[in-house]
Amino acid sequence: MNLIPFDDFLESLTDLGGVSRRDAGLLKQMKMVVNELRKLDSVSAESLAQFIRDFPQFFPALASCTGLGQEQLKNQLRFRFGTTGWVTLAKERPSDLINRFDQEFELVQSVKEQLAKKWTFADVLAERSLWSRRTGSKAVGQGRSVEDEVEEMVRKLGFSYQMRCRFSGLGGEGAPCDLAIPTGGNTAQIVIALKSNNSTGSKQGDAVREIEDMANKRLPRQFVFVVFDGIGWLSRQADLRRVYNLWSSQRIDGLYSLAYQDYLEKDLVEAANILRLPRNPQP
Repeated sequence: MNLIPFDDFLESLTDLGGVSRRDAGLLKQMKMVVNELRKLDSVSAESLAQFIRDFPQFFPALASCTGLGQEQLKNQLRFRFGTTGWVTLAKERPSDLINRFDQEFELVQSVKEQLAKKWTFADVLAERSLWSRRTGSKAVGQGRSVEDEVEEMVRKLGFSYQMRCRFSGLGGEGAPCDLAIPTGGNTAQIVIALKSNNSTGSKQGDAVREIEDMANKRLPRQFVFVVFDGIGWLSRQADLRRVYNLWSSQRIDGLYSLAYQDYLEKDLVEAANILRLPRNPQP
């Protein structure tokens, strides 16, 4: 994920005690999609191809205009392109992607209609009700921790991993991590810190020092990712900025909240490809 402004990351933090921790971040992301679409001079196959070339992560939002959920989208991509990697397709074959979905699902007209529609609150409630009843839908994040969310994602991506361990870095010195791929110790190649805080306290300072230790001891070939969430960080912004600065100075490879979990998934796959790590994606 490209570096985002500190304030944007701060706004993405959500209440871990809430019903759906990612809703706020997802709503913000959808607003970004709409705002960028409204900047287009016209909606056409050509303009949408350029749109997803510029914003490949937004293709699922376009596909949703045709009624396709994310799992359905993956199935369609696998069937028609032999891959579920919409980000790579959007970057490398944007015209093919848009034209195929326009032919099969009238994508261009669907996007036009959705942009032109004046949504009412009743429309929103009806849409939520329909989506909640769809087969395979799930309430993301209900009653689960940051660790649970990321571990489930890593499992589905098909990585071997170890939770709550230490990894060996510079000079053979060890540092703690919450998740290591493929295992901890000398074999760790990707390490992740998972820190959730819904209330302020000394544990947040300990979490930041742990991440600094990871950054100081990492080997050049090792990837270090950090996932923070919880409204407790709003009261410890100085600590949060210390970690953000590690990211901005490239001492760690990424900082995410649960709202940016899709970006973490993409970055993990890219890191694995660079490291040539085996994986066996799960359904």
